[in-house]
Amino acid sequence: MRRLIPALSLTLLLAACGAQQPANTGTSADAARKAAEAAVAGAPLPQAALQPGQSVQGSIEADVGKGQQSFRSISTKMADDLDKQLEEKLGTGEGQRALNEANRTLRDSGVKQEVSADQVRDFIGGMAGKTFHDSMVQHIGLIQQMNVSLNGTAADGSKLTLDLSFDDASLALKTASLTYQPDPRAMFDSYRADDETPPQVTIDRFEKNADGSYALAGSFRAQNVPASKLAKKIQGRTLAGAEGRFAFEALPFREFNLGGVKR
Repeated sequence: MRRLIPALSLTLLLAACGAQQPANTGTSADAARKAAEAAVAGAPLPQAALQPGQSVQGSIEADVGKGQQSFRSISTKMADDLDKQLEEKLGTGEGQRALNEANRTLRDSGVKQEVSADQVRDFIGGMAGKTFHDSMVQHIGLIQQMNVSLNGTAADGSKLTLDLSFDDASLALKTASLTYQPDPRAMFDSYRADDETPPQVTIDRFEKNADGSYALAGSFRAQNVPASKLAKKIQGRTLAGAEGRFAFEALPFREFNLGGVKR
C-alpha cells in the first residue's frame, strides 16, 4: 500500500510538470472522451503519442470483451533534471492541484491515507536520469526461476498484465497469471486469472539475445475470469473471456539477489 501512494502521486505530479511518466500519458478524462468518439465512429482508439524519452518495448494484442485492442508496453527515461522540475512545480498552484487530485483518487479507491509533498520528494529522490520499463525479465537464482512481467496499457487507459514464470535452465513455462484493470482510476478493480483459474499460455519464442535482453512471443486465453479479492466496484463480477498474443523483442533482464536487485 505504501508503494502505491507515492507512485500515484508521482504520476500525477509528473503530468503537472510536463515531464515523462513511466506509464500511459493520457488522462482518464481524455481516455473516456476518445473512447466515446471512437464508439460513435465505429473505429479503434488511437494510441497516445510517445513523450520525449519514451519508446515502445512491445505489445499485447488482445480481446477482453471490447474487440481487439493493443496494450502497449513502454520504456521511459526520466528527465535528468526531474528533481528540479518537481521542486519548481510543487511550489505552484498547479502542483498542489495535482497532489490534491492524487489524494482524491486514493480516497475514491478506498485508501484513507493521504500523500504529502515530502513523501513525493522522498519517492522521486534518485530517479532522475534513470530508465523504467513496463515489462521485464527477472532471474531469481535461489529458486532457479525466471519471472517475466508483461504490462500493457490500451488507448482507453485499461491495463493488461501477464505474469509468467519459467524454469531458468530449460526456459519451460511453469506458471501464468493474467490481470485486467478496465478502469485506470480504480486501482483495486481488476479481474485476475491465477492459480485457481490460470490462463492457457502458449510460448512460441523465449530466448536470450546477444545483448543480454530476452525475446518473448506467444499467445494466451482465459475464460470466466473472476474479479480480484480486493475489487470494490466490480466485486463478484466475472470477465467472460480474454485472449490474444504478445510479442517483445528486447525485454530488459535483471538478476535478483538476496538484499536487492542487481543489474
